[in-house]
Amino acid sequence: MDAMKGREAAIEGFGWGALAGIVLVALMYGAGSLLGLKPLTQALNEPLLAVMPGFIFGFLIDTLQHAGKVVEEIGLVVAMVVALGLLGAAWSWTALRWRFQYSALVFALAGWAIVAVVLLPITGMGFLGLSAGPTTPVIWAALFAIYGVVLQLGGRPSAAEATDLQRRRLLGAIPLGIGAASLGLLGVLRVPSWYQAVASPSEAGLTGPSPEITPVAHFYVVSKNISDPRVDGSAWRLNIGGLVDKPQRISLSDLRARPSTSEFATLECISNDVGGGLMSTGSFTGVRLRDLIATASPSPGATWVGFQAVDGYAESLPLNVVNGEPSILVAYELNGSPLPSSHGYPARVIIPGRYGMKGPKWLTSINLVDHESGGFWEAQGWDHNAFVRTTARFDVPRDGDTIRHGAVQLAGVAFAGTRGIGMVEYSTDGGQTWAPASFKAPLSELTWVLWTADWTPAGEGGFTLKVRATDGSGALQDATSRMSYPAGATGYHTIRVDVSK
Repeated sequence: MDAMKGREAAIEGFGWGALAGIVLVALMYGAGSLLGLKPLTQALNEPLLAVMPGFIFGFLIDTLQHAGKVVEEIGLVVAMVVALGLLGAAWSWTALRWRFQYSALVFALAGWAIVAVVLLPITGMGFLGLSAGPTTPVIWAALFAIYGVVLQLGGRPSAAEATDLQRRRLLGAIPLGIGAASLGLLGVLRVPSWYQAVASPSEAGLTGPSPEITPVAHFYVVSKNISDPRVDGSAWRLNIGGLVDKPQRISLSDLRARPSTSEFATLECISNDVGGGLMSTGSFTGVRLRDLIATASPSPGATWVGFQAVDGYAESLPLNVVNGEPSILVAYELNGSPLPSSHGYPARVIIPGRYGMKGPKWLTSINLVDHESGGFWEAQGWDHNAFVRTTARFDVPRDGDTIRHGAVQLAGVAFAGTRGIGMVEYSTDGGQTWAPASFKAPLSELTWVLWTADWTPAGEGGFTLKVRATDGSGALQDATSRMSYPAGATGYHTIRVDVSK
């Protein structure tokens, strides 16, 4: 076989394989919307995170924030298209010697086998993806059959057909039309959610000083998933088992019928940057975790409480911590309404004073065990205690604002978990001098405080503003600038403003 012909065939086959790959990816997302198929790009998210070193993920989160998952998904889409392009190149190269009318379908079958036998089990869907439902391998077979048909269109014409101008024009128009239609479908299905995640996350809708209670629509949302689960509340059950004498299986209606409590609590993501918006306050209603566990009668050997969620998320807490902190809830309401799906409907764990990573959403089981069962993020090196660090931020003015000379209101929030806030101070000269700010009493010992100060600039020009807090025990906020990995970001929130006439 001539080397030049082989190279040309491989390049042409890669192009057709990539085109067929774009078709497959677009239809894969379509099957996700219509048939409930979990796209491979989203299913591979968890295995990818499991092998990614924690410090690398921490750097990406600190740098990209919400855009991180979008970049990851787009990267996986590109990787999938490239892999399918390479499969097309292999088909085209072998077709120079192997003259078989439907050879593209054979390679499509090989692609299906790789996905069904290798990749789907890696994602936790089991052999052939059957754990996700009996139709999963069938849907994937249909997707690869379409891939094979599109790939077959790229088969080289015979010498006589190659001289047919009309056929050559048709062969040139077909890939353009197929590619444009597929990219259009992919854009309709994914671009709106990508745009919202990057340009309009929940917390970005708030402007000006923060309200004491964050509206649900603007309560920050973070999860490990590219696509979060949707849980049927009527079929949902919470299982309490492990080292207990009376295992429990609790429905949502049963959970809501039990003695409940409501509390104001501030939640913060461990990946929140200094001054970042991944911190919100709400009113949570639910059942005390220690009361739920007591109904199951823990065995003497039980020392830890392990949590499992619908999306595979796991966490754990010492049993003595749970028994000693009545504020730890299995919550089913946020701000007086059922938890939204993105916040863990039908139930989630609320652990005041610790970063949000400790409280699983979409809770499905609580197990009493005799050892620390670990957690999803701890396995990648994040701090297993995840105590909230003292932090303070500016809400107004914003970094880069130009303000008129005169009286200026400074405002923001400060939070130190369950330690409370003893003092908030601000500086308008880059930290050389500090002045006390006033702040409202918190809604509860579990929430942030809202601070304010009036500042009259000495003149026009640029000013560097800083803010810091002292917790209720008298400990000053850590001034050292650190990234969020592995135990939460530290440092003083610093902004630059310009004062003009």
